[in-house]
Amino acid sequence: MQIDPLAQTFDGAAGAYEEGRPDYPGAAIDRVVAELGLVPESVVVDLAAGTGKLTRGLVGRFGRVIAVEPLEGMLAQLRQSLPEVEAHVGRAEEIPLEDGLADAVFCGQAFHWFANSEALAEIARVLRPGGGLALIWNISPWETREGPWFAALDDLLEGSRADLSVVRRHGSGVWRQVFEGDELFEELQGDGYEHSHRLTREAFVATMKSRSYIATLSAEDRAEVLEAIGLLMDRKDSPFAGEVSEGEVPLRTVVFWTRLRGD
Repeated sequence: MQIDPLAQTFDGAAGAYEEGRPDYPGAAIDRVVAELGLVPESVVVDLAAGTGKLTRGLVGRFGRVIAVEPLEGMLAQLRQSLPEVEAHVGRAEEIPLEDGLADAVFCGQAFHWFANSEALAEIARVLRPGGGLALIWNISPWETREGPWFAALDDLLEGSRADLSVVRRHGSGVWRQVFEGDELFEELQGDGYEHSHRLTREAFVATMKSRSYIATLSAEDRAEVLEAIGLLMDRKDSPFAGEVSEGEVPLRTVVFWTRLRGD
């Protein structure tokens, strides 16, 4: 199975991804750690680790953290910022790790890209008996049209040539279908957490550049959308209006967890 062509666009936007994307709230990670019974000695895998946004939150909690990422450009960013982390090139459908190695597999902002039975079986293969799977997403406020300014940003994106089908993919919950009738994992559990991201205007533009629906546009169309976003940021109700050095973007973080079924 090949990497989704849209997902491949992250390789060219790795720098923007690292600059602009948020981290994950510690409370959400702590919740999964508790629910899955993980301890500091646990071995965990960050699958589709990207530039290491979630990996950073795992390193301080576990003695062995293994990052797996299919795109070399993203992995290069991770290796630069987290040289102590064991990192491998690999896809969710073909994880380059031995059977039963991990106590848990984490996926941050990624599972909707490979929500298929092949990936689920491969995740199960690298888990120890009773091992856990954790899925986490930061939901951006323009996806939920939170307030007039973020609704205006969503309108801007909807009116552009950007393909928003992917951003709707995880928000719609379509990815859950892979667990329907699945016999490998227990019933999925979940919860939500409030989160926020403080960043400069430049970093906000970077986070928009890193979105697959913008990265896939032609250079001309991409420049047009980013220019329009820049103008929108000058509105009085923008988080970046006035003389502020940083604006605050509210986020909703959702986290899900499950375990391998017993024999």
